[in-house]
Amino acid sequence: MKTPPDWIQLLADEAGAALIAVDVLAPLGCHFCEADGVWEITLFASHTEILGGPNDGGVRPSRFHVDFKALLVLFDEVESAYWQAQGLGADDEVGPHVGIDGIYQGHRVWLRIPSLAPRRFPAGRHALVQPETWEELW
Repeated sequence: MKTPPDWIQLLADEAGAALIAVDVLAPLGCHFCEADGVWEITLFASHTEILGGPNDGGVRPSRFHVDFKALLVLFDEVESAYWQAQGLGADDEVGPHVGIDGIYQGHRVWLRIPSLAPRRFPAGRHALVQPETWEELW
């Protein structure tokens, strides 16, 4: 796994603070890449896999809401901010998400925070039924 530049780690930490947990938030993941001078950064709350009990093997998303105002003030400039309410098709891995296109510390950024972790990422936490505890995986 590639280590992000320091400024991406800082943005992910600051944006992560704008995710307000409804219950115990699973670990946050961050996918990033740069193309044509724009850094695409996707910050997401991982899923929790249940181990043991009647729901063994089930996967639950993290429940949270986004303090959108707190996200907007992180940017030096905001060119657009939006909410995509539905997935755009089978190849839309990010699905429903909020997005901000702008400048952060001199870098052109497209930040996305999806409502669910992208499918390709495994659960970030196990919920162990016996004993009743969490096991953080990443």
